[in-house]
Amino acid sequence: MKQLTIVFLIALLTLECVAESSVTLRHLDGRVYIAEDTYYAKENSLVYVGPDHVTIIGATWTPETAKLLAAEIGRITDKPIREVINTNYHPDRAGGNAYWKSVGCSIVSTQLTYDLLKRDWTKIVAWTQLSIPSYPNVQLALPSQTFPGGFELQESRIKALFLGPSHTPDGIFVYFPEAKLLYGGCILKEQLGNLAFADLKEYPLTLRRLLGQNLDIKVIVAGHGTAVHGPELIEHYLELLRKKPD
Repeated sequence: MKQLTIVFLIALLTLECVAESSVTLRHLDGRVYIAEDTYYAKENSLVYVGPDHVTIIGATWTPETAKLLAAEIGRITDKPIREVINTNYHPDRAGGNAYWKSVGCSIVSTQLTYDLLKRDWTKIVAWTQLSIPSYPNVQLALPSQTFPGGFELQESRIKALFLGPSHTPDGIFVYFPEAKLLYGGCILKEQLGNLAFADLKEYPLTLRRLLGQNLDIKVIVAGHGTAVHGPELIEHYLELLRKKPD
């Protein structure tokens, strides 16, 4: 019995260590940090430490992972976290909303993301649980501030761009002019990834519109997989879409 108790305690400590290390924060450039969340499936979010407050791009998977990220942010700055952007309506980008709202943050999104969250949250959680059975029944927490399309935060140091349907109907890019950095979210990554909710006709057109913005991009951060890429990731993903089997 004593041996079993020791084994059980070791298992609990191991799980705690896994949970503590599942969200990490590392400096990327200037005011921008990458948050890598491996609690469920790996996702990459961003943290921007502004002159007066912090803005998070991507709410992470759940209120629990959001709390872990908040603790990591507290290690690098004492500035308050005031804004969290939902870059689309899926759980990896909006699952942590309830925690952020509970600590006084404004959840920011497009009106389309708000509408999709309100309409389809229960369905998308159930769909997520098909591939990640351990994903919990996270309760819906809607954005508190919405925009009809693109928007700017941190006195235009953060520019959110909605250029059309892609990975989801509502996905946005987020551009940081100071760092010449683009957050591609779930739209841009090194592999095709999940296309269950993608508009495959519009996806390439949306990426062409992105190229047409003529943004000065030095780095692209992908929403999944390897985080940091060069600007060639856009053309790379266009080629993946072109070669996708029917």
